[in-house]
Amino acid sequence: MHGLGVTIEQARALDALERRGTFAGAAKELRRGHTSILYALRTLEDTLGFPVLDRSGYRTRLTPRGQRVLAGCRALLAAEAELSSTIVELRAGWEPSLCVVFDGIVPIDPLLRAVGRLVGERIPTRIDVRAEFLAGVEESFVRQTADLMIAVLPPGDLGLAAIELAPLPASLVARADHVLARGRHDERALRGHLLLTVRGSDPRLDLPTAGLEARSTVHLNDFTAKRAAILAGIGFGWLPDVLIATELARGRLKRIKWSRPSTHLFHPRLYHRGTVGPAARQLIASLTG
Repeated sequence: MHGLGVTIEQARALDALERRGTFAGAAKELRRGHTSILYALRTLEDTLGFPVLDRSGYRTRLTPRGQRVLAGCRALLAAEAELSSTIVELRAGWEPSLCVVFDGIVPIDPLLRAVGRLVGERIPTRIDVRAEFLAGVEESFVRQTADLMIAVLPPGDLGLAAIELAPLPASLVARADHVLARGRHDERALRGHLLLTVRGSDPRLDLPTAGLEARSTVHLNDFTAKRAAILAGIGFGWLPDVLIATELARGRLKRIKWSRPSTHLFHPRLYHRGTVGPAARQLIASLTG
């Protein structure tokens, strides 16, 4: 029973022979003796149990089976080169992985641009980006042992380092033909209509509608679904201005005029545990620069 293992040295010898055309050429490229190349390929054939070289003609050529083995050898060499490069970069201090959890109310475009810059530098760090909402952000940050967290709620872990991000304006809106979009209303009038929320709400947001939220019976999964529900006329609610700029400009959505403010500023912050690697530092710099 023949073993199936092919060594890196055998793979290099077969690759060099096919490209150089002769044993001498392969030996010169690999800076090894002629007999060393012969031995590597003979032991390769012994290991595989079939010939990979056709020695019957004037010049040694690969057999059809040898061509298939060569393709596998080149894949092996490419994987070895990639691994070697990754090890060098990891030795230079790059994190093996970087997990970022962010609140879905925060626009994702700046985060994706920052991730894109890191990817463009071909760093070895694997990047995992996850969206959660409100209290679920910190829960995921803890559960996943994530590296960075972007949240609008203050975390329960007071030992985290915090960096202020740009404030996020939001508006209390309804579809243009909704009764709340016309005229001015008091809190009692708003209580007669459905306030839509994303996975419930949280008193720590300090929204002007906090007194109405206990009556909310429809909790949506994300702000895209919430926008669609408001545009469908199902109810009213808070949406980040960046998500509804077009609808406001075209008059499809209207800010509700009532006895309290119809605008609100969320204050997202970026949190980490105090020690970050180079990939995290670059991501933070991109988001705060």
